[in-house]
Amino acid sequence: MNDFTFVLPTKVIFGAGAIKNIVDICKSRHLGKIFIVTGRTSTKNSPHFQDILALLENSGLPVRVFSEVEADPSVETVDQGTAQLMAFQADAVLAFGGGSPMDAAKSMSMVSANGGSIQDYLRGRRSIVKRGVPLICIPTTAGTGSEVTAAAVTTDKQSKEKIGISHEFMMPLLAIVDPLLHVSMPPAVTAATGIDALTHAMEAFVAVKANPVTDSLAIQAIKLIGSNLRAAYAQGDDLTARSNMALASLIAGAAFTNAGLGAVHGIAHPIGARFGISHGVANGIVLPYVMEYYWQDGNAKFRDIAAALGEDVQGRADREAGWKAIAAINKLKQDIAIPDTLAAVNIAGEALEDIVKDAATYRLLSNSPRRLTVEDLRIIVGRAFGNC
Repeated sequence: MNDFTFVLPTKVIFGAGAIKNIVDICKSRHLGKIFIVTGRTSTKNSPHFQDILALLENSGLPVRVFSEVEADPSVETVDQGTAQLMAFQADAVLAFGGGSPMDAAKSMSMVSANGGSIQDYLRGRRSIVKRGVPLICIPTTAGTGSEVTAAAVTTDKQSKEKIGISHEFMMPLLAIVDPLLHVSMPPAVTAATGIDALTHAMEAFVAVKANPVTDSLAIQAIKLIGSNLRAAYAQGDDLTARSNMALASLIAGAAFTNAGLGAVHGIAHPIGARFGISHGVANGIVLPYVMEYYWQDGNAKFRDIAAALGEDVQGRADREAGWKAIAAINKLKQDIAIPDTLAAVNIAGEALEDIVKDAATYRLLSNSPRRLTVEDLRIIVGRAFGNC
């Protein structure tokens, strides 16, 4: 067995109704002034958000709300939030929402301590040398796992790039995961975030940097998603399914923040940045095509993935068993209405080369289990467009 390091410094509080303890949590850590980061639309207007806001304000804790985070937060939004965070002189940042508010809050916290603009870190002009303001994450979706990861993605609207940075100083102090917050997720959001979590687990499981701990987490996440995503999609108030999906997202996040990601995210990022396709949907479209390319090398882990997704692999050769994993992903996508191709979301084939060019620069591409050349990426993206 190879040596490895596994890091998960975030304390996790998991359970239905867990957000009711927010005041005690803040006061026990001597966190006075709370800077809340959330989205522009549904999250800031949700009853759960209003409940949290009322609990904090009624306790006497000073609060300022920054509710300007868009899907795929931009450089401008992160810098604007950072300026407000610093002016408020907050003791803690509380992120409420899906991956976008959590990623934006991480970046704001980090930049507030290290100076400059988030653009400086995206472009490597500055290094992260200090921890930011303590961060509390309350996820309202079950997809990104950002509440336990060291990564944050920011969109550069000028260059049409989504760029991720990751550093141990960006890990949240605390994650409060309350499945009751997920019950109101519409089916389409449930599907997109769920397939995002599955992508995280899949990529972490087959990653070059995978280790026994990340493998255990990733395969458990795959099992939970295979057994619960359809139910959460079909009946949003199924609290068992919601709880299991929340857990799957969290442990997939813990897996990939240690094992890393790969080509699926490398291809999905330019699709999201250039065409406004949600991150989960972009991942879901690309996932089986990348996995199929990996499968050609006879990756033995695909047997485990197939079994985790409920496929019968008893007595089957590794290649046959592995192909069942890809078939199971495609069947799951069909059941939750994730599009099959990029053409199905109205992306023209002329975009292929731009997507490939961007994907080839992805910082974690070499973490893919099969070495991928530009020509390999061109084949994968071509198939994602529906080209045989």
